[in-house]
Amino acid sequence: MKPQLKHSAISIALALAFAPTTLIAAQSDTDNNEAKIEKIEVTGSRIKRADFEGVAPVTVISADDIANSGLTSIAEVLQSSVANTGGSLNGESDGFTDSASSVNLRGMGANRTLVLINGRRQASFPSAAGGSSNFVDTSDIPTAAVERIEILTGGASAIYGSDAVGGVVNIILKKEYDGAKAAVKYNSPTQGGGEQLDLSYLQGINTENSQTLIMFEYKKVEAIKTSQRDSLFNPAYYEDEDGNIRWGAGPYGDAAASSWASWIRDYDKVYTSDKYSPLDQAQCTDLFGDKGIYTPVGTYDCYYDKYADRGLQSAYDRINLVVNSTYDLNDAWQLYGMINASYKEAQKYKDEKGFGTYIYEDQATGALSYDSGEFANDNKFQLRRRMEEFPGDRIYDTQNTKLAFSLGASGVIGDYELDLSWSSGFNRYEKQNNHMVSADGLLDIITFDPNNTDPTKWYPNNKLTDTQIEALIGASTKDSTSSMHQFQAVFTGDLMELPAGSVGFATTAEWARESYEDTLDEVTKSGGFIGMGGTGGEGDRDRVAIAGEVQIPVLANMTGVKSLDLSAALRYDRYLDDSNVGGATTPQLGIMYRPIDEVMVRANIGKSFRAPDMHRLYAGLTRSFGSTDYPHPTIPNEIYEDSYDGFSSGNLNLTEEKGDFWNIGVVANLSENADISLDWWNIELEGAVKTISTREMLDDPSYDQTGNYTSCDQMDVVGYLNELDDDGISNLACMRKGPINSAYEASQGIDASFNYRFAETAAGDFKLKLAASYLLNKEYQENVDSEVEEETDTNFVPKWKGNASLTWNYQDVSATLAYYYTGEATGTDTFDLIDANGDSYEQDDYPDTLDAYQVINLTLGYNAPWNGKFTAGVKNLTDEMPPLFDVRSDNHNDWPFFEEGNSSYSIVGRTLFLGYSQKF
Repeated sequence: MKPQLKHSAISIALALAFAPTTLIAAQSDTDNNEAKIEKIEVTGSRIKRADFEGVAPVTVISADDIANSGLTSIAEVLQSSVANTGGSLNGESDGFTDSASSVNLRGMGANRTLVLINGRRQASFPSAAGGSSNFVDTSDIPTAAVERIEILTGGASAIYGSDAVGGVVNIILKKEYDGAKAAVKYNSPTQGGGEQLDLSYLQGINTENSQTLIMFEYKKVEAIKTSQRDSLFNPAYYEDEDGNIRWGAGPYGDAAASSWASWIRDYDKVYTSDKYSPLDQAQCTDLFGDKGIYTPVGTYDCYYDKYADRGLQSAYDRINLVVNSTYDLNDAWQLYGMINASYKEAQKYKDEKGFGTYIYEDQATGALSYDSGEFANDNKFQLRRRMEEFPGDRIYDTQNTKLAFSLGASGVIGDYELDLSWSSGFNRYEKQNNHMVSADGLLDIITFDPNNTDPTKWYPNNKLTDTQIEALIGASTKDSTSSMHQFQAVFTGDLMELPAGSVGFATTAEWARESYEDTLDEVTKSGGFIGMGGTGGEGDRDRVAIAGEVQIPVLANMTGVKSLDLSAALRYDRYLDDSNVGGATTPQLGIMYRPIDEVMVRANIGKSFRAPDMHRLYAGLTRSFGSTDYPHPTIPNEIYEDSYDGFSSGNLNLTEEKGDFWNIGVVANLSENADISLDWWNIELEGAVKTISTREMLDDPSYDQTGNYTSCDQMDVVGYLNELDDDGISNLACMRKGPINSAYEASQGIDASFNYRFAETAAGDFKLKLAASYLLNKEYQENVDSEVEEETDTNFVPKWKGNASLTWNYQDVSATLAYYYTGEATGTDTFDLIDANGDSYEQDDYPDTLDAYQVINLTLGYNAPWNGKFTAGVKNLTDEMPPLFDVRSDNHNDWPFFEEGNSSYSIVGRTLFLGYSQKF
């Protein structure tokens, strides 16, 4: 039999009043009529205990909470948590991680949030976010299989090792089920697109000595395009202040069309009398149809609508399988095993491929090249073209495959418990970027002579033939894999008896190996597609660790002291790889003080660390093609689109990130029906690894290496080089990016929660839950010489985040009203302002504030007498759309027209849903 222990009033109240949240099952003691409770392991400690609350705050989201929330995925549930305060992936990335999602606790980074399933580490997503940061994908976890989610906020490296800097998310899957259940749910956004169908089947197979759960899930989600959201798209012609007719899109109607439609620049006027050869109106319409925007007031005359076909939400199909099984060998020992497998195919819609390049023609032979150095004397040409003739929609296709399994044994040895487990995880991510343009194929068929009659040659202002399309079109492919293998032994129990109670302990020993391989096709790696680069890498590393923790009851049942407990943990991790991490030791100390049964004061302090991302260590030298844009320095109302060559690589000289954390809090039962918690927390991180963005680099002149180097591939530092174009405008030539151990990153805030179960009424039962988090500061310092940046002032990080729910139950009918709040977000932009004389001027670092974002979900349920259940409701009842930048901000017309980095914002809008489940 497993050991039992009497529990305190606070745990009784939590268990009985808020059972869906605490998930602690009280048992009856017939000998003395006192309630007893089975000890359980709660995220944040290996020591099993009777009380749910510990030194570190843990939020529990039950399966009922998820079902009543109106949210449609585990990724959404995690991103709506008040602890998810920073930017995270929401499955709509355009870059390296299409269709993947992440969670970012305390804004410390998705790669600094440890994600566990059933307490075990998972293999990272095979392709690093932004080409740099590894993370665990939360989009492939089936909702129907989740029993509960435990979210520990703050450092926990002394228990779990690397990654647990911002906190730990432990997703616990259902272990058993009595009978079978089939369910279907359909979601339909009222603005169009995004329809979703969920099908699931649960089967429980139970015997006298075993429990097995089998779960199948199928999910189908349709895409949402920009053109399906009128508030974001809104295309129209308008008259500017000078009386010129222009075209604009976006919420304010002034997001400019792309100048990359079709034009040719013949610098030496070899074949044309004018340097530029833009399209006339008939040609513009003939080549691009409705997406051809003819406004002959700029340089290029014919422009391109790049917004209509862009995907705001990916389409995907996903299947999941979960098998959980336990087998009781005897009263003391149990075997267990779990399989979690999924496969997802996703499609991200893109605007049609546009490319630009310089081509040089040998004056002697007529040969063409992208390198002017090949010829003694050359003619120079510049080309911009949208490949509208390419067949079908331009789509990024991805396939995600996941297989994770674990097996182990747990049991009793004397007065102690031992758990031995092996877990393995495999992920594969395949991606096809379609409608790429072959560099070699272009040189084979292109001509810059508009009068060339050779049918095999293509003049870019003319339509492509089918043969020419076949010569140019291609797909850039990525095939990435990752794996994680871990052996773990946990030995726990009561070490000794003290006057105040038993000293609990846990010791852990681990061995783990993780590996990844991120591979591009040979054409892409060799630069064979114009405007297409990428990053790849390969590496593996081993880790060994030992850890121990104790919980010591110091005082009990004294005047003013119901109990006083101390906890301590210490862990040592050793990395066996080529990095400079070596070993890392992380301690943690905590105290829990109860003046009375109903009140607990807690404090926790410790250190955390994170080993560098695998990709940041092992990424090879790769070349990419980037672009940025800003107001044209010489042409009013024009955008200067600046393309540059990019270089990046890994850095084996990176060291681990070292963190410190603390939290102080109080948990109180105000009555049998109410509880409250309040926690003040702080996280600091030294040597945080980061690859800085293009904009950050351009805003800091210390990265300008012009004059120090002749090319970026020769640079051994992060930085960029400028050059002058043929019009004498200074612009980016190239940029060298890579990971660095930056100096400092920190986050501090206050969390509060309140739960109340109303007294029973004739109208039914009511339950209220409130949670809020206030971010006191979120700081980042790039290096020791930089100023400390307060990101709640400069980077649109909201200070407030909260949620609330009111649940009503009456016999077989239920309803939940859920409310999700993201506060105002302040940042700085470049603003176009008007001075006292009425003249316009630009002001950098001008403050802008995004409005608060609020979503209300309504879920209704009816339990039918034949073991069926109907659900219906509305998600985002008020049809809230993301807040917009100030119209004077340079960011206000950048697609997708809102702060994409905040995963709390959603463009889906109001959604109606209907579901039915049947138990057998």
